[in-house]
Amino acid sequence: MTSFVLRPARVEDIPLLGAIERAADERYRATRYASFLDGETIPLDAAQRAVAAGRITVAEVDGEVVGWLFVTRLGAELCLGQVSVLPSHGRLGMGTALLRDLIERARAAGERTLVLNTQSDVAWNMPWYTRHGFVVVPPEEWSPEMRAATEAQHEMGIDWELRVHMRLTLA
Repeated sequence: MTSFVLRPARVEDIPLLGAIERAADERYRATRYASFLDGETIPLDAAQRAVAAGRITVAEVDGEVVGWLFVTRLGAELCLGQVSVLPSHGRLGMGTALLRDLIERARAAGERTLVLNTQSDVAWNMPWYTRHGFVVVPPEEWSPEMRAATEAQHEMGIDWELRVHMRLTLA
């Protein structure tokens, strides 16, 4: 197994994040979500703010950043915004390590929940999160912030027919 280190992202990592995200998103090409391959990645200003606030963690192999995780807030809840790992380093446990690290840090900080939204019909999305304890949040239980996020994504052209909000209870 490849040895890797998780660490908080640094300013010099920011230029790498978009390339890693684009490479990881290539998996969507073989799905009904090829439209996700529009070249959009974490905006520079958002990445700068997130790095300054300690909200991006990277996975590093031999000094090279090969994956990252971004967390934000959705109202009162901690929200997983992105997990991306280079395909050349995929399926080696880095994404899982990034997620577990986030969960451990969130619990230690006293967070009660961790939420995210994802596609329900993509093999590496919802089933992966389910294996880590996340459950689908029924629409009638969505917070106002989840409803607003859904509407914002819908306005960006993201179809919510097969998209879900998920939550992991931490406390």
